[in-house]
Amino acid sequence: MASQRPRTQESADQAQERVLEPGRTDAGRAMRVLARDPFRKTSTAQLGPEEHLRKAYVAPGVVVEYMVAGTIMVVVVLEIFDESHYLIDENDAT
Repeated sequence: MASQRPRTQESADQAQERVLEPGRTDAGRAMRVLARDPFRKTSTAQLGPEEHLRKAYVAPGVVVEYMVAGTIMVVVVLEIFDESHYLIDENDAT
């Protein structure tokens, strides 16, 4: 199987720049692993009936939705969660 090469648009690159350095490093490494095998059964999920539409939790707080067409992997959605802020905190739970 040919290895995929992840590419991003400028807006995705800008969003990724806002992630703290350790998270960006983990996400980048995970994307390289995902690019080698975008159909990994242990870390990705199929979206809908088409196997080429996928979703993966690639690093803490980082989820990608992507599609695979031949040797091209297109990241459609890059979700970066700021896990330091939540709608409900401990004070609200009481």
